[in-house]
Amino acid sequence: MKTVVVLAFNNCLTSSVVGALDVFEICNNFWKNQKQTEKNYFEVKLATVNGNPISSFNSIALNPANSVDQLKHADLIIIPPVMDNIECAMKENALLMPWLIDLHSRGSIIASICTGIFFLGESGLLNGKKATTNPLLASVFQECYPKVNLDLNQILIDEGDVITSGPTYAFVDLMIYLVEKYCDHEIAVQCAKLLLHDKNRSLQTPYFMSTIRRPHNDEEIKTVQDWLENNCTKTMTVDTVANLFHMSPRNLVRRFQKATGDTPLVYVQRLRIEIAKKKLESSQVSIDKITDAVGYSDSKSFGRLFKKYTQLSPMAYRKRFSSRWT
Repeated sequence: MKTVVVLAFNNCLTSSVVGALDVFEICNNFWKNQKQTEKNYFEVKLATVNGNPISSFNSIALNPANSVDQLKHADLIIIPPVMDNIECAMKENALLMPWLIDLHSRGSIIASICTGIFFLGESGLLNGKKATTNPLLASVFQECYPKVNLDLNQILIDEGDVITSGPTYAFVDLMIYLVEKYCDHEIAVQCAKLLLHDKNRSLQTPYFMSTIRRPHNDEEIKTVQDWLENNCTKTMTVDTVANLFHMSPRNLVRRFQKATGDTPLVYVQRLRIEIAKKKLESSQVSIDKITDAVGYSDSKSFGRLFKKYTQLSPMAYRKRFSSRWT
């Protein structure tokens, strides 16, 4: 039997907590049926820092069975996402960090979902390790915890003693993975089928929402960004843009990359890809016409660029995300 602690705190995502409990219980039912036993494979405990009920993101009260200081052993610990005011949640649950460090030192495997990674970052348990999280908050996380190596392409990353997963409903990917890792492959397949879940998806790149803008204080570069966003489908060069804003090309590239994390060329590519994604999602306009509309002349080279950013061809992206009534 594996002991699992599922944590909860104010403003955590309700479905990640309750969903984790559900998947482990589904696994237990399959396990008992397969092995003809009355014993569960996973013993699951819901816990909060002080053992008191909490109010989740949608104001549903969750009542724990334990406070964390009552729990001296766990094979697995699940940290759900914080859906609002991460800094406040970490202050309210400051006692989680030493508890996580202590149980980790005793052999516990700790898994985070989405923004739950901030607790792992604060604990230092991810330093020098690879991790994934919600791309929308990746830059904030990286600024706070620069010793963590983020790989945002992956839905899930297992570093042995810590496991991280992507945005919100990646908790299903995580749960199915844990069932297979610790319990049984066949049962994991059964759970995935019951949940209508694609068990073997590994990339979150196709699901990225636009994260083109990131906060910075270079007002002149913000003006350049505004111009690029309004003119990105037009033919342009770095020299053209630099002249327009009375900068040298070298200075523009240097300042732009420092402020945004991208060169102007990559920034324009990402803008064009976002426009193409929206057209693919909302219309049946031909790929050739979309290619032309976003500023490219060759649909094959555009397709290669699109796949570089999304891991899908334009047609595959349309098939996955367009309205079935379009």
